[in-house]
Amino acid sequence: MSENETELPGLRVDLERELGDHKDSLIKLRRDFHQHPELSFKEGRTAQIVGDRLERAGLRVRRGVGQTGVVGVLEGAKPGRTVMWRADMDALPLQENNSYDFISENAGVMHACGHDAHTAIGLTVAEILAGHRSSMAGKVVFVFQPAEEIGLGALAMMRDGLLEQEKPELSLGLHVGSLYPAGQAQVKAGPLQAAVDTLEMVVRGKGGHAAYPHLCVDPVVVACQIVVSLQTLVSRETAPTSPAVITFGTIHAGTKDNIIPDEAHLTGTLRTFDPVLRQYLIDRIGEMSSLTARAMRAEATFRVSNGCPVVMNDSQVAEQVRQSAVKAIGTGNVKEAEIRMGSEDMSYFLEKVPGCFFNIGTARPGQPTPHHSPLFDLDELGLEIGVKVATQAIVDVLN
Repeated sequence: MSENETELPGLRVDLERELGDHKDSLIKLRRDFHQHPELSFKEGRTAQIVGDRLERAGLRVRRGVGQTGVVGVLEGAKPGRTVMWRADMDALPLQENNSYDFISENAGVMHACGHDAHTAIGLTVAEILAGHRSSMAGKVVFVFQPAEEIGLGALAMMRDGLLEQEKPELSLGLHVGSLYPAGQAQVKAGPLQAAVDTLEMVVRGKGGHAAYPHLCVDPVVVACQIVVSLQTLVSRETAPTSPAVITFGTIHAGTKDNIIPDEAHLTGTLRTFDPVLRQYLIDRIGEMSSLTARAMRAEATFRVSNGCPVVMNDSQVAEQVRQSAVKAIGTGNVKEAEIRMGSEDMSYFLEKVPGCFFNIGTARPGQPTPHHSPLFDLDELGLEIGVKVATQAIVDVLN
């Protein structure tokens, strides 16, 4: 058996040959998804393509799971473990600013986080393994999930009975990363990505003419002061060894340049790993916002919506994935992942089913572009690496 083959009793998969057979389709799929992005719970076209291809590959397919999710079940000829592979499908409300010939055709919608790559990788792995079902032991549940970007898709699929019906014993998934080298896989046991909470705030002042601010209470100035003040909760009330981020992404107020409005509305996120610190910061955000506003003759009301929990990888499964990645792409290309403050609703699956969520590098040569940027781009070498590592990992955990 060559070093590019992976084996179960009776199962042999030559990764290089299989990838060669599927490479053109893999790239074409990703570019098609990129060109036709769809927002959360509106992934109708994507879900249709996914379901149709899974059916053509001979998988048992359920559509409309969690509104627009798709589940494809590949059953081997022999009994064995049940492994879940999860890929997300949705895009972001963002206008793309790239110039290649497959940029988004949907105005104001863009795959700026790599979910197009995740879907293409998941489909390709399903099609590869489908060709080996007669010698495969166990079952693979391919989950194509909607609405990761709003943190609701995993929960929606679980409410529709995904885990009870398929009963996976292990869960696996990956995320591409545009800020670390293409061709590299990163794996980490334990906590990987932060828990996230959504912050919503309303600052109420007293509106009036912009020329007479002394007769008004400007909620925009108060809101800006609050945002700046809250950063001291991280820099001065959080231990440097305990990661935390408070970011406000929107401030909406006013209708015209020469009118001081009555209200300003803010939204943001809190990201933490420590549940005790999380609650402390939530309490202090509310307290500091209220007192800052009162000191400036305004009023601030605050509420928090719980978001995704911490992405927590099972140590044994993570070690298995690391070993699989070494087999697939070589020791030098497998690194220890660092914790990341970005959130992921794969965390809901990992709370119920032990598993591992890992990263595949896709940075393009030159200046890397961050996720959620209108210039986001990826090196398509990462697609091939993703397929190799995913296929190897699934086969190994089935064993």
